[in-house]
Amino acid sequence: MTTFSVLFVIHLLDYLDRWALAGVLRKVQADLEMSDGQAGSLNFYFLLTFSLISPLMGWFGDRGRRTWLLAFGVGLWSLATVGTGLVRSYGELTFARSLLGIGEATYGVLAPTILVDLFRRERRSRVMAYFYMAMPLGYAMGVFGAAWIATNSPGWVAGTPLEAYGGWRLAFFIVGLPGLIAAFIVLLLPEPIRGASENVDLERVQAHERVMPTAADYKDLAVNSSYTYVVFGLATFTFAFGGLAYWLPSYLDRVKGFGTEKAALVVGLSGGLAAIIGMSLGGWLADILSRTNPKALFLVPGTAMLLAVPFVLGAIFSTSEPLIIGSMFVAMTLMLMNTGPCNAVIANVVTPNMRGVAYAVSIFFIHVLGDLWSPMLMGAASDYLGDPEVMASWIGEWLFRIGARPVEQPDGSYRNLTAGMLVVVPAIVLGGCVLLAGARHLPREMALMLAKLRANPAARQG
Repeated sequence: MTTFSVLFVIHLLDYLDRWALAGVLRKVQADLEMSDGQAGSLNFYFLLTFSLISPLMGWFGDRGRRTWLLAFGVGLWSLATVGTGLVRSYGELTFARSLLGIGEATYGVLAPTILVDLFRRERRSRVMAYFYMAMPLGYAMGVFGAAWIATNSPGWVAGTPLEAYGGWRLAFFIVGLPGLIAAFIVLLLPEPIRGASENVDLERVQAHERVMPTAADYKDLAVNSSYTYVVFGLATFTFAFGGLAYWLPSYLDRVKGFGTEKAALVVGLSGGLAAIIGMSLGGWLADILSRTNPKALFLVPGTAMLLAVPFVLGAIFSTSEPLIIGSMFVAMTLMLMNTGPCNAVIANVVTPNMRGVAYAVSIFFIHVLGDLWSPMLMGAASDYLGDPEVMASWIGEWLFRIGARPVEQPDGSYRNLTAGMLVVVPAIVLGGCVLLAGARHLPREMALMLAKLRANPAARQG
């Protein structure tokens, strides 16, 4: 449990650093004179480096000491976060976000492989759910914490050398520093034997650990149906949830009139509570049901995704604050039920000496097909569909009738962030359908993975 606790806290810092930008995005946009399209593209640059580096870190992680690589990643993303407080232009900000992606890719790939080597498969869905609970909790802390610091910091730093770096800049200094300490702590963690939790003879597991995956093994991964279905399902979820998480504070502030700090507080508290309930419920329910029906690892998250759709629409179109907050909370709770079960599927159908690459490839595709694009597309849709000429067309008339109307900005321009938020809805529907469709393959491929692990590793080398 010590290792789990350390990895959980660092994962919390990971997402706190990543999402601090969302809490102060409006202030950053005003200070650096960025459009919604540019603001949305910041996530693109972060996730581009995150996705491209992930496979490389997975390859190294399957062959080397993972805790050393983790320390490198934690230290790099923390330096990038602190550096964000120093930027003076949109270009410098994109560079800082790109470095953040390199550091976080290392941790995102390798930390789960350590956990699945410590916990048996009958507990994995819950363990992975608890570990990934740090994502929305870190999001909540980052969004609200950064917004609070940015709003209240002038009084702290007035008359000091930090006065020029107050406001949103100070927020990045404060949230980035703990990670530099964590980078040293992670060096002290033990390195577990790969596959030690699979209920297979330890000598056989150690023999497999020494066998490097072959080209044929990687080809088998590409045609592993459970793996491919769960990766595509996670990609659609990531497209939707990543876009919503990025724009929700700004949406509640600019369109619903919550105000910057209140919007951050509402999103932060709702997201944190939704994470605790949704991830715990999803992991627990999937573990319980999968004892008699392994397909539950797909069926639980797939069903929850489809049930989330009406609540997402409710959060976008409601005019009552209680309905907005309630719909947003239920939607996030249901969507987050997928995290533990889906990551347990990957561990259950991939041999231990390939899990680093398996998680890395999944991270690559869920971001390249997912939230690499959604915040930018939502921002671009907001800019385009706010144009009065576009709103005078049949598309604009239809959007106006359903309540997706442009809002005037302080500079006199119009943007339609309501229409931008609708971009995620088809992805949620598609994700639910994909996960339900993948369930039929899981029992066979779980049995096949265990058969490979119990076989003589010399046969695989031959």
